[in-house]
Amino acid sequence: MKHTIELDDMELTALIIHLEGQNEMMCESRLNSSNPSETPDREEVLLNKVYEKAFTIGWDKHINPKVDFNLIKNQDRIYKYK
Repeated sequence: MKHTIELDDMELTALIIHLEGQNEMMCESRLNSSNPSETPDREEVLLNKVYEKAFTIGWDKHINPKVDFNLIKNQDRIYKYK
């Protein structure tokens, strides 16, 4: 079963940023463990798949000149208000 979620530009950018951060933390945690070659757990694999899909959607919109979506500017806007 597939599900659909509707996000505006800033929500999509925030999701991408969040998932990227989670991905980095999980990778760093695994690399710093006693067994760095350990296979990623199911949660990490699933989050990576969601991140890949979200980033692909964002990047495709970012490079499409017909769409007014700028991933980098949106990230800057999010970090500006931290």
